[in-house]
Parts: sequence; C-alpha cells; structure tokens
Amino acid sequence: MRLTPALGRPESPALPARSFGDIAAALRGKNVGHWLAVLSGSLLVLVGVAATIRVAPVSAPVVAATTVAAAAGLGATFVGPRFRLLRSILAIVITAAFTELTFDSTPTVVWLFALVVPAVGMVHGARYGALAGLLAGPTLHWIETGVPLNLLDPQTPFGVVILVALGAAPAYLLELARSRGDRLNHELDRVAALVEETQVAHQGEAAARRHAVFMLARAAEARDGTTGIHIEHVRDLASSLASAIGLPHPEVDEIAWSAMLHDVGKIRVPDRVLLKPGRLDEEEWAIIRQHPAWGEELLMGHEGFALARRIARWHHEDWDGTGYPDRLRGEAIPVGARIVRIVDVYDALRSDRPYKAAWTLERTLGELQAMAGRGLDPELTSVFLRLAEQAP
Repeated sequence: MRLTPALGRPESPALPARSFGDIAAALRGKNVGHWLAVLSGSLLVLVGVAATIRVAPVSAPVVAATTVAAAAGLGATFVGPRFRLLRSILAIVITAAFTELTFDSTPTVVWLFALVVPAVGMVHGARYGALAGLLAGPTLHWIETGVPLNLLDPQTPFGVVILVALGAAPAYLLELARSRGDRLNHELDRVAALVEETQVAHQGEAAARRHAVFMLARAAEARDGTTGIHIEHVRDLASSLASAIGLPHPEVDEIAWSAMLHDVGKIRVPDRVLLKPGRLDEEEWAIIRQHPAWGEELLMGHEGFALARRIARWHHEDWDGTGYPDRLRGEAIPVGARIVRIVDVYDALRSDRPYKAAWTLERTLGELQAMAGRGLDPELTSVFLRLAEQAP
C-alpha cells in the first residue's frame, strides 16, 4: 500500500496593485479629452436651452442652432492630439462667441469659462491652459462691461490672474500625477522582476536541497541494505497522514521531505550491527539507539533542515514516554516526529528486512492498533488506520 497525494506547494506571493499608476494612466490625453468634450458640450447645451426659452420667439431658432454648433465645436477642440495651439484658441473663441450671444438672457453663461479654461490645460498642457486663461480674462471683462481692459479696475488683472491659474494649475497637477504614476509603475515593474527572480532562486534552492536530501537519505538507506524505496514510502505516507489531519500544504510538504532523513544517523552505525541478521545484544542496541542523535548532528548547520533535525532525533520517542533518546511523552513529541514514527513502523513491518519477512496488511494494522496509546499517538494512529483501510 502507498498513500501518495500530491505534496503541497506554497502559493506565489501576490504583487502589489498598481492603483495609483493605473488611475494616472487612465487620465491621459484622449480619455480626459473625451470626458471634457462631453462635459463642456453638455453644459453649453444646458445654457443654450435656458437662453432659447428666455429669448424672443423670433430669435429662439437662431439661439438653438448656435447652441448645437457651439457645443459640437467646443467638444471637438478637446479631441485629437494635433494643432493644440489652434484648438486651445478656438475653444476660447467659441466660448466667447456663445457667451456674447446668450449673456443678456442668461448671465450665468460666464461660468463656462471656469470649465473651458482648465479643460484646455488638462487636455493640451499647462502652457496652453495658461494661454487660454490669458485670452479669457480680457474677453470675459469685455462681455460683462464692454471694455476689454481697464487698468484702473483691479478686477481686470485679478480676473486674468485667476483664469491663468485655473488654466495652468490643474494641468500641472495632472502632469505631476502622470509623472508619479510612471515612476510608480517603473518601480512596480522592478519589484515584479525582483519577486520573479527571488521565486526562481527559491525554487532552485528548494530543488537543490531536495536533491541533497534524497541523496543523503539514499546513502543512509544503502547502509541499511535496502534499495532506498523505504524512504520514498515514508515520505509519501507521511504526506498522506499530514494532509489527512489538516496541516497546511507548506507544512505537509516540509514534513514529507524531512521524513526522508529520519534514519540518516544510521550512516554512523557499524555494518556488523546494522546488517546483523540475528538478534542484537544489549551493546548493539545501545549503538542503534544513538542513531537519532547522530542524525541530528549530521543535519546541523543549515536552517533549512530544522524540521528534519527534530524528526531525526525524536522519531523513536514513544507516546507513553518509554522511547529514546530523550523519553519525551505525548504532545511534547513534535507532530512531525509522531507522524514519521507511525509510518516508519508501518513500512518497516510491511517490508522484508535481514531479520524478518514482510508482515501481511492485516497483521500490520493489528500491531499498529495495539501500539496506539503506548508507542504511537492514538489519534494519529486512528487516522492512519482509516487511510490504510481505504487505500486500494
């Protein structure tokens, strides 16, 4: 019997979301232009509808037709990448002409400039936004007073400065957002590349460590007179049992590969003891019982073998405290070592050894049941017995 579910694999870390950079990218040229074209055209139409209602009936068709033409023309100035200077000036000219036509009936039309001027800057750039404000200031003063410039009226320079700022400031802030977004995207690309390189390095390190584990475990098994199949059985059985009790996939994976090194300390056991076909005497048993500590010593010096060291040292500890080398009891024994204890006993009983023939499945399961609560963790043993009975 071999219980061999796929070993768990840790998930790759998620990369950071590109929220700021994506938002800034979405605010680029034609996207902003399309939105502002619709917005400015819609507001102009609303003003035109109000003006059409308020003017004399004879003038209403002219105002309505002018509204449609002005809305279409103003919207067109915000769409397209070419002729930015011409389209910036045209946007102010269209707004000024429409404002002059409808000012008497709807004076609030002057507020269109507060939208059109910053819109020019956001679509065409801060310089063109400032130019639009510079043109709009005198134009707006002329529409309201009949005089383009009045240097004695402080409202004239003040209004020009405000409109120039309205044209340049939003455009500058948008460019700043775009620049920051580009830098952030660049940094995120670097982070993504570093994460990918790190993952590749970790995968390579893990593959190298597992190869080293396999070769070291094979060397230990070769000393024991087997072909190495025992360590593969223990690995797969440990993985099945760890999964069955609900351990997370990374821990299952670590237990499975660490289990392969449970008997690595046997490398130091002399052949006369390890391969003896008959019963061992007390002195020989004393030597055998040192292999857990020897295994721990062999695995010292690399943090990646921390779990393997614990399993190697304590996989012969008994649930009732009568095991070796430290006589740990119950849950004081690490769960990885308790798992390996069960599957190691199972596979040893089911395999041919120099001192015995392989046991039948029924006899092996009966022995595990008898050892539960004494040598083996009773709950883990119960789970393993159910797995064994369900396996094909």
